[in-house]
Amino acid sequence: MAFLLASCSTVQKQIRSGWSTKEISPGVQLSNRYFPSLFHAPENINMISVDLRDTTLKISIAYNDSLLVPVSEFGKAGNAIAGVNGNFFNTHIGGSVCFLKVDGRVVNRTHDELNGTLYLPWLDTAALAISENRVAIIIKPAGTRWAQNHFDFPTIISAGPLLVWNSRIVRQRAHKWNETRYSRTGIGLTKDHHLLLVAIDGNAKESAGVTIPEFAALFKALKSVSALNFDGGGSTTMWVSSEPENGIVNHPTDNKKYDHFGERKIANAVLIMRR
Repeated sequence: MAFLLASCSTVQKQIRSGWSTKEISPGVQLSNRYFPSLFHAPENINMISVDLRDTTLKISIAYNDSLLVPVSEFGKAGNAIAGVNGNFFNTHIGGSVCFLKVDGRVVNRTHDELNGTLYLPWLDTAALAISENRVAIIIKPAGTRWAQNHFDFPTIISAGPLLVWNSRIVRQRAHKWNETRYSRTGIGLTKDHHLLLVAIDGNAKESAGVTIPEFAALFKALKSVSALNFDGGGSTTMWVSSEPENGIVNHPTDNKKYDHFGERKIANAVLIMRR
């Protein structure tokens, strides 16, 4: 696997400072920062940090394999603390187009028979994996498909591309999807056992969004040892139960406005919950 060099130190320092942070539940923090110019563009970024050493917290995947549901509804139904949108899905009939296993049951297999408007192969190469006492980012073995017996994790939600691995930025293939600035959702794991959930606003004059290499540089600057991209664009949503505006803290874009009311219906969500 090829890697790029880490972002320059000046960009890392810029990203690491100036955040507005508050505790939304013991062990869970919500942070926001608006950058007038990050990667030479305005960027509004929301981040949730979860202390995985807190054994009263758990990470869960909420899903519906036929209906599309907003993140806020997934969160409220699960009595969750917070959540973000999950992986890539079939916008016509619902359900993930990438591999999804929850509590030992395969909910969705990889739909690599679909065309490039619904499925791209490098968006299914790594996964967030969850067990009773461990949260990890894992990589699909080369030349294989995800299977029920892959790895010792009852819950696996695949996505991609992989952004950071072993504290190094992953080199990305040349493709318009990677090189265009969009709203982005992703997750990262830090050396001190925190899970980072990040949502970047895009498609607006107030916030341009980022490319995949820029997203990787962000996670590297936030000291992630591994990081993974989830679905983005109009799907990017961050919800916090204690916040106003129906709990939506970012600016989803489905209503073509820079507000908190353009939430898209999706197939699954990553939720932070209390045991």
